[in-house]
Amino acid sequence: MKKSVLLSICIILAIIAVCCALRFFVERDENTWLCENGAWVKHGNPADVAPSIGCETQANTMKDTFTYNWSTMDTGPYGDSVTFAISTDLTTWYPSGEILAIHASVPGAVIKDGKIFVYYVNVSEDGKAEQTGFVTSDDNGRTWSDEQLLEIQGIENRAVADPDPVLLEDGRIRLYYFDINESRVNPSNNRVPSPQRIYSAVSSDGVNFTQENGVRFVRDGAFDPDVERDGNTWRMYVGTPDNEVVSAISTDGLNFTEEGVAFSEGAVPDVFLEGGTWHLFTAGINIATSTDGKTFTATGKSFHSPNTQMTADPSVVKLSTGKYLMLYKIR
Repeated sequence: MKKSVLLSICIILAIIAVCCALRFFVERDENTWLCENGAWVKHGNPADVAPSIGCETQANTMKDTFTYNWSTMDTGPYGDSVTFAISTDLTTWYPSGEILAIHASVPGAVIKDGKIFVYYVNVSEDGKAEQTGFVTSDDNGRTWSDEQLLEIQGIENRAVADPDPVLLEDGRIRLYYFDINESRVNPSNNRVPSPQRIYSAVSSDGVNFTQENGVRFVRDGAFDPDVERDGNTWRMYVGTPDNEVVSAISTDGLNFTEEGVAFSEGAVPDVFLEGGTWHLFTAGINIATSTDGKTFTATGKSFHSPNTQMTADPSVVKLSTGKYLMLYKIR
């Protein structure tokens, strides 16, 4: 009897110890303060108040130690250029051979009031983080404006990567992007991708943007957001380090919930909805289709710009002529 009681007590004590250990590790990850963009951000319900020092120093250290010597990098966007191609069926594309911007990468396009706006990552200046350049066309891409640099009011110390513009019902442009500085402040550990946050800014003229409050979507390793709207449903597609495209849905374009893997044969997505068919263009550029926007199937068709090392990062819009314009990067 005594042995039985003693054994029971030992088992209970062991269970309590395990629970305490689990609580310690779980709360250590969930209930804590994390340094994000130079400010302490609460995760969960930490017992302690926010640290009084350290975060701003960490952000400043990132700025001091990361050198933006784009012109000396063997890899990176400095060697990229933005160009475009034309199609009548979203499948067969004819390259224009025209360069819209050099030292530029990952374009995103939208049409507002008949004007094409093309936004992209600009790394033309050494010593500066990624900037956002843009060019416009009033005549369906026959002629283009000179390059301008975009500034977003209220963006703080974020750096825009992979801009994706979407035309809203009220005529404004919402620019979705992910902050590439976050991965520099909070690098991944043990080869596990760090959380990437997708943000947005809005503009009534396509030139002057204001940062919107909050975060649109969060996922480990997410990059290159692309948003497409179907009635009251918004879908965001992001690339992942596993070379997949993940989809997320929203009813307002502001709060997205992950839906699942939409495509597992490529990343860097751009999705274009036409006639009930969702067309997915991925880095490569490979083409897949879907009837519901949730799951895509490869068509076996692709587009590669001739005489280039790389054709990637597409963005498709429909012109008033009925033709389609694909912006993309080459190297």
